[in-house]
Amino acid sequence: MSEPSNQAPFEAPIQPLLASASRAVEKLRELGDPLPADVLARLSELANSTSADAERRTRLEELLRPFVLVETSIDERGMAVSVPGAAPPRLVQHGWCSFLVRVTNPHRLEATLATGNGGTLGLIDFHSHSARIALPDTLTIVPWIEKSWLDAKLAAPTDLSGLEVEYKVISLYARDAGVRAAGLTLVAGDARNHHSLTRSPDRLAYQRTNFELREYGASYEFDCAAAREVELEIREPDGRSCMAAITIQDARGRSYPSKAMRLAPDMFFHEHVYRATGEMVRLPEGQFRVTAIRGPEYRPVVQDVTVDAGTRAIPVTLDRWVDPTAHGYYSGDPHIHAGGCSHYNVPSEGVTPETMIRHVRGEGLWLGSVLTWAPCYYHQKQFFSGEAISPPADLEYPAMQAAQGMTWTPRPTDRDGESTLRYDIEVSGFPSSHSGHVILLGLTDQDYPGTSVIEDWPSWNLPVMRWGKAQNALVGYAHCGIGLGVGTEELPNYIVPSFQGIGSNEIIVDVPLGAADFQCGAEFAPASELNIWYHLLNVGYRTLMLGETDYPCIYDDGPGIGRTYVQLDQPPSGPQAIEAWIGGLRDNASYFGDGRSHVFDLAVDGATGRDHALTAPGTVWVSATVAAWLPEEPPAPPPGRPVYSAPVGWHLERSRIPTSRAVTIEVVVNGVAVAAAEVVADGTERDVAFAVEVERSSWIALRILRSVHTQPVFVEVGGRPIRASRRSAQWLHDSVDQLWKAKSGFIRASEQDAARQAYDEAQAIYRTRRDECEVE
Repeated sequence: MSEPSNQAPFEAPIQPLLASASRAVEKLRELGDPLPADVLARLSELANSTSADAERRTRLEELLRPFVLVETSIDERGMAVSVPGAAPPRLVQHGWCSFLVRVTNPHRLEATLATGNGGTLGLIDFHSHSARIALPDTLTIVPWIEKSWLDAKLAAPTDLSGLEVEYKVISLYARDAGVRAAGLTLVAGDARNHHSLTRSPDRLAYQRTNFELREYGASYEFDCAAAREVELEIREPDGRSCMAAITIQDARGRSYPSKAMRLAPDMFFHEHVYRATGEMVRLPEGQFRVTAIRGPEYRPVVQDVTVDAGTRAIPVTLDRWVDPTAHGYYSGDPHIHAGGCSHYNVPSEGVTPETMIRHVRGEGLWLGSVLTWAPCYYHQKQFFSGEAISPPADLEYPAMQAAQGMTWTPRPTDRDGESTLRYDIEVSGFPSSHSGHVILLGLTDQDYPGTSVIEDWPSWNLPVMRWGKAQNALVGYAHCGIGLGVGTEELPNYIVPSFQGIGSNEIIVDVPLGAADFQCGAEFAPASELNIWYHLLNVGYRTLMLGETDYPCIYDDGPGIGRTYVQLDQPPSGPQAIEAWIGGLRDNASYFGDGRSHVFDLAVDGATGRDHALTAPGTVWVSATVAAWLPEEPPAPPPGRPVYSAPVGWHLERSRIPTSRAVTIEVVVNGVAVAAAEVVADGTERDVAFAVEVERSSWIALRILRSVHTQPVFVEVGGRPIRASRRSAQWLHDSVDQLWKAKSGFIRASEQDAARQAYDEAQAIYRTRRDECEVE
């Protein structure tokens, strides 16, 4: 329908225009760029004036004109044309400056106003880091980075109301100092969904759907005042220098440096950055909240800081509440990535070891297993060496860093040598991935025999597992709970899962055939992760359970969201660090979880070994030292939510006993909690002890559900092996049948016979163990 050519021009009433201006002026105040007091006073007078609407409109426009950076007009086709306004284009390096946008909308279209790529400036002409994942040509990436210096965000609400004239607010962030040229492009409409533009108020005279996205930008010479270089003086409580995660936010919750403008080692998906003692950040003058932490063994240190002309450094003393190394336990995360998922593929295929070690050190981990997998595989596999490494946390790709303006110098710290990386393999995105994603730790050779590309690898896991074990690697399964949930939190439960996911699927075949050592979890609901483990333990297998993060795929926050603590006689260090850690997993005490609670020195009748012998059934004394930390009260709910919701997965906050600071620690025997005690989570180490009846050969562990779980102690009575549950053996047997139904179709025809034979062998072993079990 065409618009009548003789329609009279529409003039919006003054009150809606005043309301729009008032909202925009209030938003400027909230963002920290209020209008001058005299202008605010005159606007107030104008709102109460009895003058004619036309006069008031003119005075309003004159008052606001000096603060308008962008004048945007929208024609009847939804085309937005922008030109510079009267506001001086002055910005602050590494800071946000907010301005008015005056929108002229004579056809009163209702639409959404956005910057050229939906939030970050210049998809067409000026690329931000958040847009770089879409850049096709990495050969020219350095010039793109150099140009990617400006970020823009329109303040909510961004919907156009249908007024002939209204005001919006735009905030600009400048990476660089000095005079820089850039364009601002605004768009009217929804470019993704092609929502219709509708004329208001009657919605009848004009409607256009599936419009073509069109815009014309305004050009500026921005004058950007230099930010201040502020040194971070980070110290351990004992005065040692270290790496930590530092979050810097203003009163609006905006993180610095701007997430959209970051380049590794500062990641756009983090609120924080990792900095070492003596390293710096650039900040504009203003008020900031600085939070420092070094993993869950530390309490967050929060301080409000004013940055002004005299600010040279921000002192930070970390607050450690527990030190597992004092008990001989050393942390590791067996599942982190340097490429894929949230990592970008452009400007580089993932990040380098120099960036990964910075993240691992910043989370206080002793060991990070960097697993190369299908995304970025052929690039990332160059970093495999068959040894642990502890490189300096240098800035990767110097030419990119120079284009980014990252001129600060990385600093060594007193604790650098405590953290190592080991590059290994996750069989994910390979032909056998349907059978569960396999983790191979401690490989000496990363290329499966007879293969040159990923597609050549086996299409089921058992051959891969045996290949890894032949290298004396520790082999197991990642994110064990995916696809194993059955709609109940009961442990153990006997419902056979669908095996439709990528969790510990084929582990039920590999374990009885001696080809799998562990599964990883501490990411999802405990029943989906622990059930299969409990059943394997109940029929006498010594399968390990490890905590992992799958960073930055399941969790973006950083390495060590899930972690594993292993007791060792000495710290794992040097080229053989992972071999020492793996040896501890095989032979010594260990526990896994979120790092917010710890169980040290689990003992049965005072003995801390993994095995304990009884000549006859009787009572044993189970003891340990337990520590946990929660804030005295749950965190406040986020804006707009009535109550605080604890994080998903494993997090001690989900273990809090309501209206208290306590959590429950349980003794688990053959998968069933048989005793419990409350522990106050105030960071104090406390000894706990329980009298436990042992009627037959059993495994015993301690857990704080959703936070920590120990490896079991295996108690043999009268020299008999553990055969604790016929139902567990039957569940495992029946699960093999379901697994074959779910996965056999993905196995190559040439490998079907060998796979079927292995599945049959596993079931035969389960039948034998079922018949050996003493109880149902």
